[in-house]
Amino acid sequence: MAEYAIGAGEMVNRLLTLVVGEIGLVVGVKDEVKKLGTVLRGIQAVLQDAQKKQVEQHAVRHWLRQLKEVAYDAEDVLDDVAYKELKYTLNNDNNKVPRWLNPKLLIARGKTAHKIKAINKRLDDIYKNATMQHQLVPLESNPQSGSPGYGDVDRETYSHMKEPIVLGREDDKKTIIQKLINDWSSSSSSSTDDHQQNTRNVDIIAPPVISIVGHGGLGKTTLARLVYNDDAVTKHFELRVWICVSTHFRSTYLFYQFLQQVDQSNTLPETSSKQVLLAAIETQLRKEELLGKKLLLVLDDDWNEDLTKWEDFVLPLGRSVSSGSKIIVTSRDRKVASVTGSQMHELKGLSDEACWGLIESQALKGGGPFKTSDELVHFGKKISIKCHGLPLAAKVLGGLLKSKRGEREWLEVLNDKIWTLNKKDPIKNVLKLSYDNLSPALQACFSYCAIFPKDDWIETRLLVQLWMAQGLLEAPKQELLKASRSQREPTLEDAGMICFDTLYSKSLFQEAEMNTYGEVTRCKMHHHLHDLAQSIMDSECQVLGESSVRSTDLSECRHVSMISLSALEDLHHEAKKVRTIFGWESTSKELVDGRTLQVLRSSALFKFESLRVLDLRGFRGSDFSSFSCKYFKHLRYLDLSSTNIKSLSEWVTGLYHLQTLKLINVMSFELPEDLMKLKKLRHLFIDDHKKWKKMPQALCKLHQLQTLPLFVVCQEESGCGISMMKDLNDFRGTLNIHRLSLVKKANLAEEGILCEKSSLRKLRLHWDRDSSVGDDGDELLVLEVLQP
Repeated sequence: MAEYAIGAGEMVNRLLTLVVGEIGLVVGVKDEVKKLGTVLRGIQAVLQDAQKKQVEQHAVRHWLRQLKEVAYDAEDVLDDVAYKELKYTLNNDNNKVPRWLNPKLLIARGKTAHKIKAINKRLDDIYKNATMQHQLVPLESNPQSGSPGYGDVDRETYSHMKEPIVLGREDDKKTIIQKLINDWSSSSSSSTDDHQQNTRNVDIIAPPVISIVGHGGLGKTTLARLVYNDDAVTKHFELRVWICVSTHFRSTYLFYQFLQQVDQSNTLPETSSKQVLLAAIETQLRKEELLGKKLLLVLDDDWNEDLTKWEDFVLPLGRSVSSGSKIIVTSRDRKVASVTGSQMHELKGLSDEACWGLIESQALKGGGPFKTSDELVHFGKKISIKCHGLPLAAKVLGGLLKSKRGEREWLEVLNDKIWTLNKKDPIKNVLKLSYDNLSPALQACFSYCAIFPKDDWIETRLLVQLWMAQGLLEAPKQELLKASRSQREPTLEDAGMICFDTLYSKSLFQEAEMNTYGEVTRCKMHHHLHDLAQSIMDSECQVLGESSVRSTDLSECRHVSMISLSALEDLHHEAKKVRTIFGWESTSKELVDGRTLQVLRSSALFKFESLRVLDLRGFRGSDFSSFSCKYFKHLRYLDLSSTNIKSLSEWVTGLYHLQTLKLINVMSFELPEDLMKLKKLRHLFIDDHKKWKKMPQALCKLHQLQTLPLFVVCQEESGCGISMMKDLNDFRGTLNIHRLSLVKKANLAEEGILCEKSSLRKLRLHWDRDSSVGDDGDELLVLEVLQP
């Protein structure tokens, strides 16, 4: 069931933030905006009562759904006001008619005022229905549910994460490692009775297989990783490959993933044939550095029950790899183990003691806000029984209890009504309880993650940019200052990282990969947690082309991730209110059908006038010359990487709300001076300095810019010289400065250009020297003046 109260409440909070901001001061609309604020506060007061009653009253759920729909429309109208004001400011100099006398602007404001008035009428009717028909009453505000912030932020998690703790799996790990290192064949020790009948010649050729089998949440992947990274295993198997299979069990997909890991320089596309991929793999394995080395292959989260598909992959692989190679398969299904002809290691639940150890390691030993007492431990051990032996449940409960302050709140968790709701599937109770205890802002950020297909890696920076584009990020300045441990002014990105770190510390993200600074760079979401996020979003979020899509009704869809083009036309015709279109890179391989290309080249995308996020990676169906900014004025995130775009025409430079623009792997063209109109641009991703002959002077006027992977120096009379970078001090991450050879004398570089860029992690300086440029003395003088 969708959490309409939470979604509606978060939308109301966001609208109130807009109402009390600059939009509320715009002449011509401020009276209607003021009325909007009044009715929103009235609705906000009854939302807590609605949240309680929606569980049992269908009419209240319908009311909340209506409220959320109107709130979405209201946000679009207010955003349109802000866009038009930005447009006027950026396109009119001060000597022209003042805005309060400008006829075009006055007419536009008049039309907008009528739209807000219509919104007010709809909201007023909704409020009357709340108090009269549904008898909703204002309740005393709950600080957690009413706060626009992130609730209790785990200060310790910001900027540095700890490795996850694993308990109770020592014997399982030891048993599997012994089987891997000892010589055995799957045919001599298979645990499945019908193995020899089903597998024909597989055992003769294929590497032996161990299957780790158990239901979701038991820690199969965690155990496999423990084994995979063990010192004895890495010494015995000098070649190791890990592939997350999920529902993608196709030989070509698996061979491509295998090749990517054994050959880091591989340039073959994923669409290559099986024969081509196999030939490339065999060539790579015959190289001196890999020849004769034993392989350990992990196929994680395998759902394949088709013997023919298994043989199509494992037989050719068996002919290519060295003797003594082994395979580990993790799966929920015993039938999968039967198909692979494997030794089966059936994973059991943890003991209550081990579950308590996991809870304790997070809730108490991580520096909780209270002192440990015997009573607290007593309650904790009783709570650990609710885990039913599932490590995932224990970790999530530990993350929840860490934010609970003392015995009384731990007792409330122990006695919560949720434990009686779903006795057949207790993991759902644990995850829902953790979700219910998040602030509305965190709930919105968590549920938005349903946009990613199951088992996909989620890049942290990307996730924060998407949250930001949807308007989900806003935090009290003081909270950010304390959490970020930084002297600089906190940003929305800081808010996003605090949000992510808090969710991660509550074990709502898994399998984190970290950089050298201890920051999570990417992670995954456990299937159970993804299911929870999808159930919360319901029909608002769809992954098109995924077998687990919950609904074919796209009329209420707001967020779409596409891993297949099969439902694209339905999206075009039905999902007119969509705010996110994401995941084009994986679908671009299918663009071979003339009819499909026609749909894409038509005005299909122009139908989605509420878009905040548009990902067109890999889309080669257009050069975008027919696009217009008037259809995308709400856009905050735009990815045009690997497309045929030839220039940043008006349709991009007119996107005044744009925060993130990605232009990776595009053809060479010049960035326009009109780029200065993108005053809100925070992240500009470009690559390959040889494509960019110069940086426009406009670039140096984008004072909110934080991401710019490379800067190409040019003469100041023709573009942006090195000295113009002085005021761009919010840069983060990595910055490459190319063609410093053009700075021939130190007096061309203003002093201290780089010393204020304190948030940079890596700085690379490139002189790109040729025989006609400078000497070492010039370089040293330039370095002294730049002060990197």
